[in-house]
Amino acid sequence: MTEEEIKQELANNEQRMIECVCDALSNYELDMRTHLARFVSALCDVEIERMFSDDNHLDVAQARWLFWYAYRYMTGETYEKIGKLSERIYGKSFTKVGVASSVNKMYELIEQQPIWRKRWTIIKRIIKQSESLIEENAQKPIKIIIPKDANVELKRE
Repeated sequence: MTEEEIKQELANNEQRMIECVCDALSNYELDMRTHLARFVSALCDVEIERMFSDDNHLDVAQARWLFWYAYRYMTGETYEKIGKLSERIYGKSFTKVGVASSVNKMYELIEQQPIWRKRWTIIKRIIKQSESLIEENAQKPIKIIIPKDANVELKRE
């Protein structure tokens, strides 16, 4: 096998893996805001408790940055709200300056390093997949036209 064939095979395997993850997720109804931290921690191989702690080891900090980057992408929340989110859920708050700086650092990592680009691609596809499922399952209003002389009783279930 040539070097080019190996690169192509690895790219194909990666694409199949991403599709499998998205297919598996489409079988479950989930709230991405609740589960995003779990996906990121699993993808980065960092315990979720460490991700939202004072631990500043590089692998832990970068996983936290990816979570904040993804959460900001998904919700558009302010840096301040994102920093407080972790306090509500995990008991540790982060400053808006810290979150903003971390989101920018993650952007740079995604632009410069293939491993972070791949991780971001996976997380972004998961986010988009969950958003499309939500849109498909959104309740549409029901229009009922009642003749003037009808006697109607409505019950809510």
